[in-house]
Amino acid sequence: MKRGFTLVEIMVAVAILAMALVMVFASMRTTFKTKSAIEAQSSRYRTVRLALERMARELSMAYVSQNEDTFQQERRTFFQGKRHTDFDEVRFSYFGHQRLYADGRECDTAQVIYFTTRDRDDTRKTNLLRRETRRLSNLKPEDAPGETDIVCDDIVKLKLDYWDARDKQWREEWVTTAADGQPDRLPSRVRITMTVHDERGKEVPFQTEVRLQMQEPLNSKPNDQQMPGSPPLATTPGGTTGGTGGTTGGNPGRATNPFANPLGGLGRPQ
Repeated sequence: MKRGFTLVEIMVAVAILAMALVMVFASMRTTFKTKSAIEAQSSRYRTVRLALERMARELSMAYVSQNEDTFQQERRTFFQGKRHTDFDEVRFSYFGHQRLYADGRECDTAQVIYFTTRDRDDTRKTNLLRRETRRLSNLKPEDAPGETDIVCDDIVKLKLDYWDARDKQWREEWVTTAADGQPDRLPSRVRITMTVHDERGKEVPFQTEVRLQMQEPLNSKPNDQQMPGSPPLATTPGGTTGGTGGTTGGNPGRATNPFANPLGGLGRPQ
């Protein structure tokens, strides 16, 4: 006589199978949750590292020039680092502008601002923004034509410190356009500290340090750049000196120098 499973045996087997499936599902759910958290943390940290690398790379190409139009209210080249409560701001001129169009009204030099603002969708968050002009001009960077983009979202703090090689100390601010600041000289190093929240809501600081390549101002005045074998510099009616070719048309007070610095020296932006 053949015997089968009783109802009790089937119920016990189904219960054991259900418990095993629940345990496997819970384990897989925990694994996927941990995986998502690790990926989100890695993506967050990568965003912060890229933001710091970009700031460091552009700060290393900062420069100032003494070949400025003194009749203009705003200078074309500068370095201004201001200390605020939680979010510092820095603006500077640099050599690293990328021209996207061959015939565009742009050049290899530009002005950059790093600043913070509240997020439009969530006012509890603060984003780090970067604005870059298309070329040097005697306008404030926020008024000149340019583009603004988000470098890092939801940051907690941003601190910048500037190393003064002359006085051997870190400074909270650095201003090359003020007589009581650091006129016509750049810091030798800049220390950037950015603080963000991790996946548990804890504040985590990231820090990097960058060395500036040019600390002294550029100076390409005609009387400082006479090439060997070139004709002696002649005095123009406006009182300035110029090389072969005389003055530019319509402006006898401005000299033409064929050896002027092509990277933001004498010439006005086109």
